[in-house]
Amino acid sequence: MRLASLLLVAAMFAGACDDEYIPPRTPHASASAAAAAPMTPAERREAACKAQSLPPPAAPSQGVASAEAPHGAVARVDVEGAADEARARAALGIAKGDPFDAAKAGAAIRHLYELGDADDVHLEARTTPQGVELRYTVRPKAKLGEVVIHGGSLIDVPELERALHAKAGGTYEPATVASSRAALVDSLHQRGYLDASLNVVGIRTGGDVDLCVELHEGSKVTVDRVAFSGISRIKEEELRALIDTDGGHVNAAGGVLDPGKLDDAIVKMNTLYFDRGMIRASVTGKTQRNADKVSITFAIEEGPVFTVRRYEITGDMVGDAGAYRKLLSQRSKEPFSPAKLDADMHKIAELDEKRGRKDLQIQPDTHIDDKNDTVDVVLHVVDPKKVQAAPPPPPKPKK
Repeated sequence: MRLASLLLVAAMFAGACDDEYIPPRTPHASASAAAAAPMTPAERREAACKAQSLPPPAAPSQGVASAEAPHGAVARVDVEGAADEARARAALGIAKGDPFDAAKAGAAIRHLYELGDADDVHLEARTTPQGVELRYTVRPKAKLGEVVIHGGSLIDVPELERALHAKAGGTYEPATVASSRAALVDSLHQRGYLDASLNVVGIRTGGDVDLCVELHEGSKVTVDRVAFSGISRIKEEELRALIDTDGGHVNAAGGVLDPGKLDDAIVKMNTLYFDRGMIRASVTGKTQRNADKVSITFAIEEGPVFTVRRYEITGDMVGDAGAYRKLLSQRSKEPFSPAKLDADMHKIAELDEKRGRKDLQIQPDTHIDDKNDTVDVVLHVVDPKKVQAAPPPPPKPKK
């Protein structure tokens, strides 16, 4: 009998784990290393804490190349190494007597992965006088062996163990450990511990993975002041009201820094300036840290106030044009407001829809005059039914 691989076994295997990082294969241990005495639990813990990174997923096995592809009916299907053999067989979807199908055999590899407890699935196919024999060998995911956890005052050892799924005897899931670590560090940063770090490293020892977890929370950093520079046309109290301080817990004196809410406040301040006619205004936020204190400064360049010079509506209006003009909320010499322009366009669209013309389009034509600090706006109502394609260019005269 001769071993025969599936057609493109390596390619089929790669299709089963397209999203996995596949590191170089771990070299086989030498005879002298194999004969060495196993490490004690204390030595394993010490070795784990000297590691530089998390162990990557185990390297996959390689298919066996062959000049021929299996052919004939399936005579035998074996599954080795699965945690639940009956469940694994049901997932395969291949039974004795089925015609051999390379695509179906490859899909069975993916189905075994989808059960969630396999690090590697290897398939061997053998053509025999009785038919094709298939052997699926499942390498289960590694288990956690020795786990060393150094917690802090905010997140203690039991909480770290639960959050990282880092309990001895549990399944080693490197992606879960990495994502949980990132979430924990982010939560500490949000609580004001800007220097917090969580180091998770480990090594493979035999079939297990030993982990070492070290949390460094650092000191809590709080805001000592919130200041504004460059304001003259809008009161500081009005700008401060746009900062979400969560009751004084964030982005306020005595609270902690929240960059996300700080960005939201900057957007709101810029919008306020724009709607007061200062469409060239710029609001930026700057932070400066000194030891465990941080100051926030909103630097503002207000620019001139732009006023409306012309604000009209024209085009394919339905019915009385006066009804459209009554919807326009901005008048000449008033500060130009992008928010009012947006609201007017929505009101016009609602009027068109009530009159049965939801298909009409509103195209604003806006001209900003920086020399005179004015804005001209013409709203064009366009009927797509009246828009005709441009005629083709005339043919070139023959020479």
